[in-house]
Amino acid sequence: MRRIDKIILLGLGVALTSAVTFAFIQRYRVRRSLSDFKKAIIKIAEDEYKAWGGGFFKEGDERTMDRLRSYWKGGANITDWSDQRMIKEPWSSAFISWVMKKGGAGEQFPKTASHSRYIRLAVKNRKQNNSNLFKAYRVDEPESKVEIGDLVCFARQSGVNYDTTTSYQSHCDLVTDIVSGKAITIGGNVKNSVSKTIVPLTSDGYIDKAKDKKSFGGYFVVIKNLK
Repeated sequence: MRRIDKIILLGLGVALTSAVTFAFIQRYRVRRSLSDFKKAIIKIAEDEYKAWGGGFFKEGDERTMDRLRSYWKGGANITDWSDQRMIKEPWSSAFISWVMKKGGAGEQFPKTASHSRYIRLAVKNRKQNNSNLFKAYRVDEPESKVEIGDLVCFARQSGVNYDTTTSYQSHCDLVTDIVSGKAITIGGNVKNSVSKTIVPLTSDGYIDKAKDKKSFGGYFVVIKNLK
């Protein structure tokens, strides 16, 4: 290899290393600047993800059954269901509510087995501009830039939009990290486990609807976590 080629490759290596180091430092600074509440819920969600074997253990597995019972009890006030029903019924909202409550959300976030309940409350919080620290925005609004600690939500049925006031089928995940223009989220009852999902973002940090492959219109709400 010619000397000039070695110099070029060395320069490219230094530039790449510098870019990776800069990205790492930026990510570290963002994580450190998070509120105590956001740090808490992210750690809780990440610990649950690990406890479920990174999504490998499925609902009904004896290694995670106690955790599933805790989600229903602490996230939806349900204690009298059989294990079989806890496995059969969608538990993704109970999981999110449990994470929020365990992290210290208090009365700001409801215990509920329905995502649409807290989505609708967050929409109401935004429209009333009240003191609640969880406010929902349409994905195309300036305020909906995705940040760590937010919830990103999509519908599971047709005819749902930001202003829908009746109950509907939906799903939300917690944004636990943002890496290389993608939001890393953790949710419950995703692939019958606690799993991660990658949400593509635009260059300026909004959900990239051009790459949104979800059904029924895809992601339609970002619940901003201002706590």
